[in-house]
Amino acid sequence: MGSNDTETEQSRATAVLDPRGTVNAASDPIADRLGSLAGATVGLLDNSKANADVLLAEIGRLLESEYGVAETLSRRKDKSPIPADSIATQLHQRCDAVVNAYGDCGSCTSWCVYDSVHLERAGTPTATVNSDEFVTLGQSEARSLGLPGLPLVTVPHPMGGVPKAEVRERAREVLPEIVAVLTRDRDALEADYENRYLDADDAVDTSTLRCPI
Repeated sequence: MGSNDTETEQSRATAVLDPRGTVNAASDPIADRLGSLAGATVGLLDNSKANADVLLAEIGRLLESEYGVAETLSRRKDKSPIPADSIATQLHQRCDAVVNAYGDCGSCTSWCVYDSVHLERAGTPTATVNSDEFVTLGQSEARSLGLPGLPLVTVPHPMGGVPKAEVRERAREVLPEIVAVLTRDRDALEADYENRYLDADDAVDTSTLRCPI
């Protein structure tokens, strides 16, 4: 073996490949918001996480009783780590706005945000619920998908295993923010949420994420 062959073998032995890439997605605005929820039909997108049905049922009940929503339409995904696809399309076609709940782990947060980006790009204002533990991941996902101003509202982590009465109380606490996300001026919303959980140049620190369940 000559000297050149030895050098080549050494280089191959020490080469390190970085699988990470760079995201160059174009940024789009979120959908126009509703001026009011009075008379509106609001979709409730349940990603099948534990207590998502309880949370959304209480949100729907309060939207009708306190904000004049005419009707709520509930749809449930078979499981959380898949896209809503035809369910999201149906909600877009039949609803004026959607509440999407919820992301509280890696894969379910990613697909929750994906579904909301789908709805927003179709023109349906969407309130996306993430747990406070995983909302930085949610914001990072929204940026990667080209919707950096996606409004994410938070509930305390965890949601699974929490008594139903506590889940309903959390629904009441987060309701005013959900209403604001669906009705405030679009530009003001984007400015408020674009860097709410991560600074503009920050990446999510996945080493700090934990799922206690």
